[in-house]
Amino acid sequence: MISTTFLLILLFTGLNAQMSLNDWLGYVAANDTLNRAQWSIYAEYVDNGETVIDYNSRNCLAPASSLKIITTGLALVKLGPDFQFSTRLYYSGSINRKGTLDGDLLIVGGGDPTLGSDMVSGSLGLDSLMQTWIEAIRVTGIRRISGAVISDVSLLEEQSIPDYWPWIDIGNYYGTGTSALCIHNNLYYLTFKPGDTVGDPAEIVRVVPPVSGLEFINHMCTGPVGSGDNGYIYCAPKQFQATLRGTIPAGVDEFTIKGSIPDPSLFTAQLLTAALIDAGIKIKQKPQVRTVLSDYDPDKLINEHKSPALKEIVRITNQKSVNLYTEQLLKFLAWQETGTGSLDKGLELIEAFLDSNGINNLGWQLFDASGLSRTNRVSARQLSNFLSVISRTPAFSEYYNSFSIAGDPDGSGSVASIGKGTILALNGHIKTGTISGVRSHSGYLTTRSGRQIAFSLICNNYPVSTGRINKIHESILIQLAMLP
Repeated sequence: MISTTFLLILLFTGLNAQMSLNDWLGYVAANDTLNRAQWSIYAEYVDNGETVIDYNSRNCLAPASSLKIITTGLALVKLGPDFQFSTRLYYSGSINRKGTLDGDLLIVGGGDPTLGSDMVSGSLGLDSLMQTWIEAIRVTGIRRISGAVISDVSLLEEQSIPDYWPWIDIGNYYGTGTSALCIHNNLYYLTFKPGDTVGDPAEIVRVVPPVSGLEFINHMCTGPVGSGDNGYIYCAPKQFQATLRGTIPAGVDEFTIKGSIPDPSLFTAQLLTAALIDAGIKIKQKPQVRTVLSDYDPDKLINEHKSPALKEIVRITNQKSVNLYTEQLLKFLAWQETGTGSLDKGLELIEAFLDSNGINNLGWQLFDASGLSRTNRVSARQLSNFLSVISRTPAFSEYYNSFSIAGDPDGSGSVASIGKGTILALNGHIKTGTISGVRSHSGYLTTRSGRQIAFSLICNNYPVSTGRINKIHESILIQLAMLP
């Protein structure tokens, strides 16, 4: 085991290698890099669980998106890497000789987070999905519909947003809510034309795809050239008046941000209704949403759409850090295991898995599945223990390969820049986490002798740039990889 003193001294150039832990802590107290920050650091060999480093490892802190390693790992173990979600299209009633459906079209949500998304390989994009459904409807002979298109969302709970998600997040694409019937990652693109000077109003140009009934109170302004996306959309689930605040940069013709569709299931029914009308199929009633579980005649199945394999969904979830996908996975798991597709039941499944694998959950508190909530509390030891457990399951290969790779020249995101030109490059498989005042890195790396290490590094409430915390964490991981 590396001494805590030695490991942490490596973070600061010019310190005496013989410095005691007490002396080091005194140094930290006077150093603005770590002043007032909280840490939880732990690493262990996955083959025997031997501790490699331990610094406040039982401190339970906000993990941010490092929490996703729990949800995605559990999903792969419980469902299997090749599992696919299903979305089914049915009709009710009867079809007469003239092609009139005396009944409804029903889109039955199966919890697929990738429906109508172009983010995951193998998933049909929105236009292709609508075309597939229209062609399947035509095959039945339907030319006119006396009823409506109805979205059935009874599989998962009605509450789409966890209680402790920040108001600043939930109207934006990364804070979109769950639904048994997701569509297009539950997001829309909102494009602005910036003004000529800083402070000028930013004009809304278009919304893609258009969201029926969505209105904007626009306070968006123009920021400095190169200032990036500092725009926020404030809008609660199922509310159709959104307030826009913040800035988008000057110096470009247009600038696009992403918002959360207020009611994805209603939007899906509206979208199919519009596609039917465009295809010349008349429909009498307005789109609807059904929340009560119903039985459907298997002989009236029009189309069954399968998602990409779970291993592909998990790969995108971990590498792109998609909050929606993580929340969907846990609620679906809860339905699969208990018959109730709720967040609370999903969190109980996580705790049961920890208990059954001997992972101490003392101090553990979860309020979502993705880590967006600042109220979550997890320790580095718990995350590392979980990583070691998953390494001994049949799903490990797919899980391991779902992480971003340190120093990968073909990679994207912050992990691609970690450890370049060092022993960590193309070695560390890392999931990062970032929310306000939180930075975490968790995953696996291999030592010079080929032993695999599971690690988790969590820092909360640091008074310096995230970049400085990144460098500290990178230093730790490089030293771990250099172990004999």
